[in-house]
Amino acid sequence: MAVAVDANADAFRYDAIALFQRLLREQPLTHLADGSVLLCRHEDVAWALNSHDVRRPTQWSVSRKPEGPFRDFGRNNMIAMNPPDHTRFRHAIMPAFSRKRTEEMTSFVEQTCDALLDAMAERGSGDFINDFALPLPVTVICHLLGVPNSDAAIFHEGSAAMLAGLEITATPEEFAHATAGARTLFEFLHDVARVREQNPGSDLLSLLIENERAGKLTRDEVVWATITLLMAGHETTTHLLGNGLLALVRNPAQLALLRQDPNLTTNAVEEFLRYDPPIYVLFRETAADAEVCGERIPAGTMLMLSIAAANRDPRLFTDPDQLELSRSNARENLSFAAGRHLCAGHALARLEGRVAFSRIAARFDEVGLAAEPTPRAGVMFKGYHAMPISYVAH
Repeated sequence: MAVAVDANADAFRYDAIALFQRLLREQPLTHLADGSVLLCRHEDVAWALNSHDVRRPTQWSVSRKPEGPFRDFGRNNMIAMNPPDHTRFRHAIMPAFSRKRTEEMTSFVEQTCDALLDAMAERGSGDFINDFALPLPVTVICHLLGVPNSDAAIFHEGSAAMLAGLEITATPEEFAHATAGARTLFEFLHDVARVREQNPGSDLLSLLIENERAGKLTRDEVVWATITLLMAGHETTTHLLGNGLLALVRNPAQLALLRQDPNLTTNAVEEFLRYDPPIYVLFRETAADAEVCGERIPAGTMLMLSIAAANRDPRLFTDPDQLELSRSNARENLSFAAGRHLCAGHALARLEGRVAFSRIAARFDEVGLAAEPTPRAGVMFKGYHAMPISYVAH
């Protein structure tokens, strides 16, 4: 009997281990009610992410958004673009994410982590999301863009509203909030760019303005690129940190292992990304006929790629439902996508994760949930709005 899948159900994300196991074993390709196809195997999801015969469903994505600045964002969102526009935008921003510039951020990330943990140590309990997992990446992205951290609330509120609007489960009210958030960020960052062009620095926004002067981007594209990086640069990292800490709390032996061997931190971040990824599904569209799992998939078919299932494929990962910080192939996770759409800021997110978990393991002798975390709604992004914890810190 075919496995029925409702990708909009909460169980698809928050209680899906048994479902993933069955789909991977019996039904790695699933036809959904809306005509799209769900792919679960690592090799199939990796193919869809890497193949030039698969593209981003830009028109579908734009058409779902109401007229206004949120739809304008859909047209100018680098992550949703296909070449040649995607290539043009990516070339403009990649120098800001070079290995050298990422390494130069290390000291700032360490200082920010330490300051947040110092404040947490005085309390002994709190909300890990609001106290640490959110302010760390927001502070880092503000620093990267060269804007004061005092503007962080504007950035987070606007980008959170827009991310909710990106969900396939978005309601008319969420679309309205997304439109308002896009308008606020667009107008605010236009003003910031106007000032920055008179006083350029070494920050990312100044780099984008240089591309405008060279005729590679328009001013509106500079602003939309900034908004895209702002959203991508903090939300997924917040969820990496939150999901990772929750995994450690629920697997105390692994937390003890991390305390005993701090050198595990780099691989631990990869295992957190594999075990409970910040992005649960991605969407693609076939640009040509394809054959997957022995079935012909016509051109123009919408693909739902289950990153979470692919990351637990037993064909690649031994005991995939176990958290193993020493897992030798954890980095083969697909949580930052792959190919030409590999997340531009993946190295920075990994740096934040490495520093954060090494500091947390060193500072917290005990950590546990004070109450069940509050999950965010939606299908694409997996994370929590709140995660009450108690801890003993030194």
